[in-house]
Amino acid sequence: MNRSKIFRVAVATTLVGVFAYSLAIRCLKLAKPANHAEVAALAKPPKVAGKSREPDEAAGKEVSVVTESDAFARSVKHSVPTLLIQSSINGGPWVKSTAIYPLKGQKVVLKVDKISGGKIRWHQIIPDTSKIYKNANMPWEKDAYKWIGLAKIDYQRKELTEFQGRWQIEPFDNENNTQVRDRKSSSFRSLWDKAANSKFYHEDVGSFWFQAEVKKEGVIYRSPGIEDSDTKGLSPKVFRVSIRDGEGYIGYLTSFFNVPALFGSVTYQSNNYIGVDCADVLVAAYGKWKDKPIEKNYNVAMLVSQWPKVQEFDVLEGTADKQLKWGRDVHPGYFIAVRYSGSKQYQHIGALFSDTNQNGVLDGSNLVIHAGPVPLHCSYLREGNFDGHIVLLQP
Repeated sequence: MNRSKIFRVAVATTLVGVFAYSLAIRCLKLAKPANHAEVAALAKPPKVAGKSREPDEAAGKEVSVVTESDAFARSVKHSVPTLLIQSSINGGPWVKSTAIYPLKGQKVVLKVDKISGGKIRWHQIIPDTSKIYKNANMPWEKDAYKWIGLAKIDYQRKELTEFQGRWQIEPFDNENNTQVRDRKSSSFRSLWDKAANSKFYHEDVGSFWFQAEVKKEGVIYRSPGIEDSDTKGLSPKVFRVSIRDGEGYIGYLTSFFNVPALFGSVTYQSNNYIGVDCADVLVAAYGKWKDKPIEKNYNVAMLVSQWPKVQEFDVLEGTADKQLKWGRDVHPGYFIAVRYSGSKQYQHIGALFSDTNQNGVLDGSNLVIHAGPVPLHCSYLREGNFDGHIVLLQP
């Protein structure tokens, strides 16, 4: 083969390679991630039973990290957390705890110590609650309750641009009971749009995670963030504000709004607001209320067998087969466990939330707060989640 022919073949091969590479890049840009929410919506309606348990140290999957693409954020990945976010509630003393539990409406102020010559930026970290996560197979799946490993939790982190340059911030608007946000910020709008797609996101109550970063002369100083997490989920060192919608047990339970639904969650995950299922969220909230973290994993059947029973009855279309009066027979915070028709074990559990129509009688218009397989939320008794044989437990 002469040199001219060899040259033509080489050029043709190069052109084909360039075309194939450009086509591959285009396909990658056009590809869209699977919509897990849509997939989950096609699943059988949830009837959640007790779960199998595996050791916390079981093999898991990588934690998903979603951050901005700017140079500032990229450089943070390789820095060590050295900043400490401090907080004050209602003008009280500054505290250095990594988690606080204010009541809804209380003034929350965050700060970091000023670094002379540094530029500070604040971020909010939001778990994707539109997805359903699992450490074990769902009850309606093959090999139900089989342990499959620690789930991959997805998080988003976006800058709160309205707080740029501020060493002290108030992230919540107490007058409107919402988060403060810069509506003109395209970066925050994209985050908010995603959060708003999940009906389980609350602006005024539940858990909110924050991170502070300071850049000085090319050096990044930061508080803990997504990059410090492991296979169990977001690091508990990430600063968290868990707002309670009231005093007592129910108040602490509402602080678990915005926490991902995680079927088969382990105690480390539920105690640290990483992920919860129907039984674990009730027990974890109880531990927060009593200021004593729970060390034992509970499923629905275990709660029914070990916690004090106060009432037992049947519910059909939200109507109990006997009259139960609020304040006498039932109280907010009582656990409500259901055994669905045809089942031999109790399969789902929540807590009585309120006598919504204020008629003093437990009926279909009353609210129950529960999780699984979706995040913690309230629903009316008439919606059917608790149609079956009921037992009420006193926490």
